[in-house]
Amino acid sequence: MKNQSIIGFIILSIGLISCGQYHSFEIPSPVINQINLTGNRQISKAELRTNVMGVKNSYRRLLPAKLYTYLGIKRKRKDSLEIKPSFIQFLKSPNPSYNSAWLMTNKVQIERYYRENGFLKARINSNVDSIANLVNVTFEIKEGEPSYFTKEDSLSVDNPILAEHVNSYIKENSIIRPMGRLNLALLKKEKEQLSHHLRNEGYYYFSPDAVGIRINDIKDTTLRRISLYYKIPEFKNHSIIANYDRLYRIGVPEFSISDPFGNPAEHPPLKSLAKLINLHEDDLYSVDLFNQSLKNIYLTDQFKTVSIRFDTTRTRLFPKIELFQNEKYNFSSELGGSVFRGIPGPFLTNSFKVRRLFSSLDYFDFSTRIGYEAQSGFINTTDTRNNLELNMSASINFPTLHLPQFMVGKLGSYYGAKTSVGVGFDFINRPEYQRTNLNLFQRYTWQKSEYSFFTFSFVNLNLLNTIYPETATSDAFKGYLEELKLKGNNLYRSFNPSFVSSISFQYVYRDLLPSNELKNGKIFQLGLESGGSTLNLLPSHKFSFVTDLLNSGQDIQFYRFLRLNLDYRKYKMLGRNQKSQIAFKILGGVAYAYGDENDYQLPYEKNFFIGGPSSVRAWKPRRLGPGSYVSTSNLVEQPGSILLESSLEYRFKLFPLFGQINGAFFVDAGNVWNMTQGNTDPSTQFHLSDFYNQIAVGTGFGLRWDFDFFLLRLDLATKVINPANPVNQKWVLPQTSFEGGQNPIEFNIGIGYPF
Repeated sequence: MKNQSIIGFIILSIGLISCGQYHSFEIPSPVINQINLTGNRQISKAELRTNVMGVKNSYRRLLPAKLYTYLGIKRKRKDSLEIKPSFIQFLKSPNPSYNSAWLMTNKVQIERYYRENGFLKARINSNVDSIANLVNVTFEIKEGEPSYFTKEDSLSVDNPILAEHVNSYIKENSIIRPMGRLNLALLKKEKEQLSHHLRNEGYYYFSPDAVGIRINDIKDTTLRRISLYYKIPEFKNHSIIANYDRLYRIGVPEFSISDPFGNPAEHPPLKSLAKLINLHEDDLYSVDLFNQSLKNIYLTDQFKTVSIRFDTTRTRLFPKIELFQNEKYNFSSELGGSVFRGIPGPFLTNSFKVRRLFSSLDYFDFSTRIGYEAQSGFINTTDTRNNLELNMSASINFPTLHLPQFMVGKLGSYYGAKTSVGVGFDFINRPEYQRTNLNLFQRYTWQKSEYSFFTFSFVNLNLLNTIYPETATSDAFKGYLEELKLKGNNLYRSFNPSFVSSISFQYVYRDLLPSNELKNGKIFQLGLESGGSTLNLLPSHKFSFVTDLLNSGQDIQFYRFLRLNLDYRKYKMLGRNQKSQIAFKILGGVAYAYGDENDYQLPYEKNFFIGGPSSVRAWKPRRLGPGSYVSTSNLVEQPGSILLESSLEYRFKLFPLFGQINGAFFVDAGNVWNMTQGNTDPSTQFHLSDFYNQIAVGTGFGLRWDFDFFLLRLDLATKVINPANPVNQKWVLPQTSFEGGQNPIEFNIGIGYPF
């Protein structure tokens, strides 16, 4: 790409220089040739270019100023004649004209930016050097010492009750921290935060305009240590908001509900809607709780629009909530397909939704997907054929938690609540087998805040069955499962008739949404699951009616197990310009099967796996471990019941190319192990005394091509420590090779960041 740009530049330059018009052209008036910035230490040139528009060209440009000016004048002439500009339109960034006003304006803007960011004594000087109407400007920056907040602030509030709230905010909730660098934008945000805090305390009319925050220059005349002076109110005109310091309580909400055609709705669910309002009569007004209430109503999926206004003509705030209902029925259908090894595979997806089926706020969802898609065979992976897959699911959803009232009361304030009950059915028809899975579930979901999410499933039943046709392909597949069983892999259990029941709980804290944008944040997930709990109440630990229902002639697997998993991820921006990021994750999990009827084995899907593009990238997907086990084939997945995994990744920007090319350096570590009970290989078992000797480590470099709407990722990873090797041969980094061998480079391609 670089060579092509150079060649293009040479051809363009030769063509223009050979043009007589360009050769004889002279710049008619002074233009900026180059802008230099010197003396800046604590604020980078990139930051100044971004925030001070007059110096955005403070770098060497690709083409000469004369050429930009010539093309700019030529384009203007064509535009004035209403002639479509030629291919040179892409060079439409002429050098700015120079004059003394331009120089003074940019000096003031740079100095103002420094002052806004805490450098109150910054001074800007300029030097100008010109040759034949080409002007080089140098801004010499003397930053001086920055000013810092001391938090030794003073307060003046006319209303004593309001003063208590403000003083409490400054001590406990202020976004200004001691020894933080002065930032005028932060003072503006502080006004907004204080206003928001007071509006949550019942001050409906309070606004940022009522807050005055000044720098107190009495305590330190050098302005090196900044204390603030809060004055409330500080309206230019006190009559604008006369009730800024008045507390308001809530009156009874009034609903106006229209059907999809704008007519008054029949049988409006007033009582049900009132339960979704988190503020009740006589409560102090809170902007956050009312926003939660609106979100509660919107998340019912019953209304196109949800709006609220307040009647303030009386002594209280009376909410008037206007709602327009969605259509009762919605149907969507999608026809698509895929191509695998040249074989087309069509699929059809349908979704049907019925609102207000049993009550005024519930909705019923039904969806199906049928596909006849091409896949490779299990035994002969070069053999490709179409396989039939059918998925159906149906659920009824209610916008409340159907729990005993004493339990709901203990949850406190929450929003986004939903109770779902449903059934699902999956059918797969391959030459090797026919597999069905019937799923019954019930779950509760709710939020305690914008960042905290809870899911509790009291019922989750799965009834799985596999039928093998009498064919050579099916016999070969059963033989393959038996080989895996002898190697310690329990994949065969997924194809035995099984009954898996569980109760589960999940908590997620997430203060950022996963995206391609690099930013600060963290994610924490906790999952708890108890499988087969009710089986403990039965002497045989089995349900006889399930065995009779399948009537397959095989023993039905009933599982009893406990499972815990943790996931913590932290993202922190680095550098003055916040252009790079350090990302960290740590995963842990343990699954304990206490049912001896299955030799202490877990359902295959409840095992932990490690390795692959989003895990330890120096190993193939799901092929690392368990422990120091030496696998005889890369085709065999390696499940485990204990997981430890961690990754550290440094992400940084490289250069734009039809999007943005980013890079990353990473280190991955971890492994899975088996419990000591049951028939397991000793090399796969977890022992507290030496598990750290079985931690696998990999490292590598990655490229990310960010198109905003999606990100294409390529990671090259190599093993550093291989736990499967003998004790004195675990260090394998020197054996890294692109040509195979003991430690080949692993190429991982994916969409989005690995975590």
